[in-house]
Amino acid sequence: LVVEEKGKISFANLKAILSDFLHYMFGDVDVRFRPSFFPFTEPSAEVDISCIFCGGDGCRVCSHTGWLEVLGCGIVDPNVFKAVEYEEVSGYAFGLGVERFAMLLHKIPDLRMLFEGDTRLLEQFR
Repeated sequence: LVVEEKGKISFANLKAILSDFLHYMFGDVDVRFRPSFFPFTEPSAEVDISCIFCGGDGCRVCSHTGWLEVLGCGIVDPNVFKAVEYEEVSGYAFGLGVERFAMLLHKIPDLRMLFEGDTRLLEQFR
């Protein structure tokens, strides 16, 4: 959550920061923002990167779409701030799954592998 004086931040700020972050984490990937719905933000978006397993060509990991969903984001609904008596501020929020990022950064092809308890997978990270 980022909070600032009303009028100082925008969805463009959010897009720029998240795009820079995703390029820092995953290198030369395409980033796209898709309209979505989250109850406390408006506008809201889901953010995808081009699949790092297949280069965007389509594979089992990305369900043959060429894209991987990595996080959700949006501008905080003014009613949220109003409810806590902060009326002269605006903000944006984003959330990402730590497990999803671990999967992608270590090129683990199936998220479920992180929860199976197989020590052979864990031994690779010593």
